[in-house]
Amino acid sequence: MKNTAKTFKYWGLLTALCLFQKFATALPQLSQHQVIFTQSDANVVNRTNASFFTVSQTPSAMSINNDTHRTVSNPLFSHGSNDESAMLSNVSYQTNAGTAPPTISKKDTHDKIDGKEDTHAKSLNVNRDNKEDTHTKSLNFNSEEKAAVQNEKLTQVPYAALGVLPMREHDEQFSYGAEALQRVYVWHGRDALDTSLSGKAMVFVHGGCWLNAYGYEHAKGLYSALANLGMGVYAIEYRRVGDEGGGWPGSLNDVVSAINTSLERITLQGDYSETFIAGHSAGGHLALLATQQMPQQLARYGVKQVVGLAAITDVRSYAHGTNSCQTATEAFMKTTPTENPDAYNNASPNATLIHTPVVLLQGDADSIVPVQHATMAGAEKRIINNGGHFDWLHPESTSFDALLEVISEHD
Repeated sequence: MKNTAKTFKYWGLLTALCLFQKFATALPQLSQHQVIFTQSDANVVNRTNASFFTVSQTPSAMSINNDTHRTVSNPLFSHGSNDESAMLSNVSYQTNAGTAPPTISKKDTHDKIDGKEDTHAKSLNVNRDNKEDTHTKSLNFNSEEKAAVQNEKLTQVPYAALGVLPMREHDEQFSYGAEALQRVYVWHGRDALDTSLSGKAMVFVHGGCWLNAYGYEHAKGLYSALANLGMGVYAIEYRRVGDEGGGWPGSLNDVVSAINTSLERITLQGDYSETFIAGHSAGGHLALLATQQMPQQLARYGVKQVVGLAAITDVRSYAHGTNSCQTATEAFMKTTPTENPDAYNNASPNATLIHTPVVLLQGDADSIVPVQHATMAGAEKRIINNGGHFDWLHPESTSFDALLEVISEHD
């Protein structure tokens, strides 16, 4: 009996020893695959090759930002995804018991580098001294470059963004005809710290595919911004497609009368010494055509420049387009290019017949008016990189800055 008990005890000890040896052998193998990441770990090598992560700190330590900078916080910005953080978008996670799964960070703190915690770099486990994060590296921790990023201007502004801009109502209005729509709304320039626009006035023709669905109101943000910078704005309203008397040539006739009346009023009031005429999109088309018909008035009133903002300059080619604005061309012209080619020829402006400097400003990524409309004999052209159609009406855009530059050149 005693011999049997000793035998069982022997085999039990032998079995326990074998199990212990196997377990000890497995420990190094486990450590090769189980990687512990902490906030202080600056080694990001093989991050994407780890089979799974065990998070040893708070979820924010492993927040992976698939660069939602701009696109999440502000739909007006477009931002590329060529960031290191995009490399981690497909990584799977396994957490320790009781630890919440990591979250996707959508908070951009790029502007909080000096003296504050940069959670974007932190989420990537980046060594700040080595600047391995290409996104933060682009800042180079240089105050001038940082300021440039903070002051980054917009491109590709959507139409809906115009309605939420800071704006105020007009200071006065006057009529240039008997019809209700034959009116001009005036925003007078305010005293501002920057006086580069003081003493200047702009007679402005709004766009909207020549349709009465789009009135002067949609550009109030532009008028208000210019006025706050010290410039007077005379915003023309006119009859359009859908209004009795609108379309071709009624809309053009309205704009000619409105410009002439505005120039007379500006001269009589004596508040402004320099005057510009500008129009956006279909309004740019009408502004160019109108000034083409009134060279003597432009000279008499000392108009400095005619400015087309994404202006439609070739009505015939525009009518063959398929976007929603292009398809409105035939409704404006009341005929097709084939049916009445002469009307289309007469409706396309010619800058050589405008005896005042003409500049065409155009974005190269405009989806409503193609960039080739900025090419016209007798006109200067300036193309804005990645500029969109409605950028011109937003005071925080690169296009708006280009407009201010053109105006300021005529001090």
